[in-house]
Amino acid sequence: MTENPERRLAALMDEIRNYPTPIARCDEQLTALLEERSRLVEQLRHSEPRQSCSPLATWTNDGGFHGA
Repeated sequence: MTENPERRLAALMDEIRNYPTPIARCDEQLTALLEERSRLVEQLRHSEPRQSCSPLATWTNDGGFHGA
């Protein structure tokens, strides 16, 4: 059974956020976590249907803070 990509991404973000410091420049475990996060973000980005505008852009273009 494969893990849900959204759940794995959330778990990775939490693990990265709480990664112990100080972080050595040669830390391979953190590098692997960051690479996996990038891979998952790309995977999710390509699996989502394309929109002409993001929800934030749609709201901003609809007047946003500067609406009359």
